[in-house]
Amino acid sequence: MADPVPAGSDVSSGTYKCTNCGYDLKVGSTEHLPPCPSCGNGEYKTITGGDAADDPYPDS
Repeated sequence: MADPVPAGSDVSSGTYKCTNCGYDLKVGSTEHLPPCPSCGNGEYKTITGGDAADDPYPDS
């Protein structure tokens, strides 16, 4: 998965941080990432879930 993750990407559940304003977006299982609800930015850094370094289930 790309990092930063672009808005509109299908992602696994987890937390994604806006690369512009730092907004933490929490999503459920496999959702499209929306543009940041705080600033409208379209890129996120993976915090948990997806390909996060600290993902406890990296192969799920």
